Amino acid sequence: MLGAPFPDFHKLLPSREKRSYDPGVSVEDSISSLPVIEKPAGTEIILEGEKLDRIYFLKSGHLEVTRDGIRVNLIKTPGSVLGEISILLDQASTATVLALDEVELYECTEPFVFLKEHPEVTLHMSSLLASRLALATQYLVDVKDQLKDCSDHVGMVDGVLDSIMHRDLKKKI
Repeated sequence: MLGAPFPDFHKLLPSREKRSYDPGVSVEDSISSLPVIEKPAGTEIILEGEKLDRIYFLKSGHLEVTRDGIRVNLIKTPGSVLGEISILLDQASTATVLALDEVELYECTEPFVFLKEHPEVTLHMSSLLASRLALATQYLVDVKDQLKDCSDHVGMVDGVLDSIMHRDLKKKI
């Protein structure tokens, strides 16, 4: 849900002989082929804990992302993706997304089909996820650094953060 709108990712992809799609198709063109839905201010687009079957791309408007009632992000960049974590991990949504004003969203009801058919969008989404992961990792490093000299119960947070950062995911590929 972070990042610049619609960068030119096709320049990073394999040579023409190794790809089976048109690199001249932009992320914006692919996303804009999806149906547009409008939601008024105050609408909860996604509810934390809800299992999703679709993803959304922001066309216009402003969104607030909260987790456990705490604001974690404000989204206003066209092309930002909503619901991708729930879909990709096949789990309930990790946050609530609220429309702060009237929003327009591109709605993708068949996300895996769409992403397979539009690798430029898949790369766009991957880049956004990688950006968020990099920011979260830097935050964890900063917190660990601030807690390194604590010897009381606050210092235990350092151990918890260390286990999160070095956890081996056991999901089979």
